[in-house]
Order: sequence, then structure tokens, then C-alpha cells
Amino acid sequence: MSEIYSMKHCLKYPYFTLDLAATEPFTWSGARTYSYRRIWLRRALLTFGAINLVYQNIGMLIYLFMPRESSAQSTIVQVTETGGIMGLTMVGTSNMLVMFWYGDRIAMLLEKFQQFFPTARLQSKGKFAKQSLRGVEFPHRIEHFVLKSNKLMKLATTLYMFAFAYYNSLPIVEFLYEWTTPGIVWKYRYQSNTWYPWQNERNAKSFASFTLAYVCQVQSSLTGVAFIMAAEFMLCFFTTQLQIHFDYLANALETIDAAGANANEDLKYLINYHSQLLSYSKETNAIFNVSFMVNLCTSAIAICLMGFSMVMISLAHAFKYSIGLTSFIVFTFFICYTGKELTETSDKLLNAAFYGNWYDGNLAYRKMILFFIMRCRIPTELRAYKFTTVSMPTFTAILRSSYSLFTFFQAMGQ
Repeated sequence: MSEIYSMKHCLKYPYFTLDLAATEPFTWSGARTYSYRRIWLRRALLTFGAINLVYQNIGMLIYLFMPRESSAQSTIVQVTETGGIMGLTMVGTSNMLVMFWYGDRIAMLLEKFQQFFPTARLQSKGKFAKQSLRGVEFPHRIEHFVLKSNKLMKLATTLYMFAFAYYNSLPIVEFLYEWTTPGIVWKYRYQSNTWYPWQNERNAKSFASFTLAYVCQVQSSLTGVAFIMAAEFMLCFFTTQLQIHFDYLANALETIDAAGANANEDLKYLINYHSQLLSYSKETNAIFNVSFMVNLCTSAIAICLMGFSMVMISLAHAFKYSIGLTSFIVFTFFICYTGKELTETSDKLLNAAFYGNWYDGNLAYRKMILFFIMRCRIPTELRAYKFTTVSMPTFTAILRSSYSLFTFFQAMGQ
């Protein structure tokens, strides 16, 4: 017999990312418990990481506007270098704020999905049911959706962890290369162009200053990556739950017999079921639409800036920013793909309702199915406020916009 699934199977990777950030912004009945000492350790790590992540944005802006003698071309180089990395820190910061600001609403939505999740008894009965039993004869395809979403999150986690290690190891690799190569003057380089308060003309290039700045940037990048993944994976979790129930509802509509004795009651049950799903999808969108807006707008600019840094500056920059460019493309694709999957699954309801044998039902049944079909004509979509949908055409539009900006900066650089 197939495995019986629970909410914990779906929350495996979201909890992993929250552990990286050393926090859990929401409290609900399924939350994990920690010892007193571990709670304070997690709070200290979160505080240190959050302060560094927020300051990273400020420090890069200060560095960018510090007075220095430079040409127009070098100014463009500095803007593209700093702006590309700042895009990642801004996304990480906005996702962190969203997770804490909407922590209570996330917890409430988790509780609702916990109550809505098929019990072990229902899953077992659904595997062997032969009769037309409402809520049992159309088994939820939990395994299919859970394994699919976990595979997607696993691939994203592997990439982000590699990107984190790669990005933070580059300053050490560059230093060791220059230190061991005769004739090259070695110097300290941080991961990003960031100004820190302890830097002055005397100690800006000292080993102590470099070590402190390096540690701060490692922690800020870890916190940023953790919250980028946490927001994405919580979105993936909620959309996966919605897909499980939309798929169940579509299968139920295809199977229902309009001429049956209990057809009207069964259809009322399914219409109420659909109403709950719509309310949960609206709440999911309300929680994440700020994150959608920041992520999509930032991605269009940052992909362009990192692409310019790779192509127009030097080979070393190409290696450095290639992983950042890949990360932006991946997390933008992740969000848009998640929105596309939710919309496609919910779109099954319209065909399932229309192609059933509703014509065999009585007048009340046909009125209800007509109402249901009219409601299903409005697609279930994730939206970045009222500006755009979160879908694959949006992902393509972002890439086109990035390329247009890239050609503009290329022309300015020449």
C-alpha cells in the first residue's frame, strides 16, 4: 500500500529553510518545539543575520554614492556591480519582512489546511473504496503532488546552497591565487562593494577589517538566501495544498452522477468545497502579493545588471556574477511556474463540470451546475497586486525587459 501522507511531508523543505534563517515566524498547532537555550541561540543568530541583511542594502548604497574620481564607463561598471548584488539583498529583505508581517495570517492558513488535509483514515478508505461514497470515492492524489513539489524544492535548495557556497568562497579563492602567484600584488576583496563604519583610510585594507566584513557578509547572504527560499517554499506549499484539493474536486465532478438520488446534495457539497478553496487561494495571494511585486520588478533589473557585469567588465566578473544571474532566473521561474501550475489545476474544474451528465439532473441541479460553471470561468491566479499575473508569460516578459535594459546599458558603456 502507498504511504499515508501528512502535512509534515509537505513542510520538509520550508522548515529546512527556516532552520537556515534560525527562526519560525509563525506559531500554529503543528509547530515544532525547542529547548530554552536553543530558542535564545536561534534568536541571536536571527538578530545578527537580519541586522546584517538590512545593513547590506544601506552599506552598498553608501559605497555607491561615496565621492571618487571616475569616468562615465567606470560609473556604469560600479552601478551594475553593486545594483546586481543589491537586488538579491532587497529580495531577501522584503521576503523576511513579509514572513514576519504576515506571520499570524500564515499560521491561520496553516491551521485551515491542517483541518482540510485528508486524514489517514480517509486516505486509507479512498484507496479501497468501490462504492459511490461522498468524500471517499475520489481519492486525493496526495502522493503525486507532494512528490512533485518536494522534487522542485529539492532542486532549488541544491542550487541555492551551491550559489551561497560559491559566492562566499570567491574572495578566499582570489586572495589565495594572488598570494601564491609571484608578481601579483594581493589585496583583500569582499563579496560585494559595501561600506562599513569601522573602515577608514588606515584600516580599510587590514586583515582584521576584511575578516569582520567577510563574516558579516557571509551571515547576511545566508539569511537572505534562507528567506528567499522560505518565502518561495511556503508559497509552493500553499499552492500544492490547493492543487491537491482542486484536483480532487475536478475528479469528483467528473464522477458524480446527475441522475443519482443524492446528486443535488453531492453537488452542494462540492460547491461549498470550491468556495473554501477560493477563499484559501485569495488569502494565499494576499499574503504573498507584496513579495511577488518586489521579486518580479527586482528580477527584471538585476538580471540585466548581472548580465552586463558578466559580458562587459571582465572574465573574473563573469564567474562571480554568473551564479547570481542564475539564481535570479531560477527563483523568478520558480514563482511563475508555481502560479502556472495552480492555474492549470484549477482550470480542470470548468471542463469537469461541463462534460458531466448534468443534462440528466433535475432543474435545481442544472441551475447549480450553471452557477458553478460561471464561477469557474474566472481563473484562479496568483497576482502581483493588480499589475500582472504570476505565470510563465510573465516570466518571458521579465526576460525580454531585462534584455532591453541590457542593450541600453551596453550602449551607454560604449
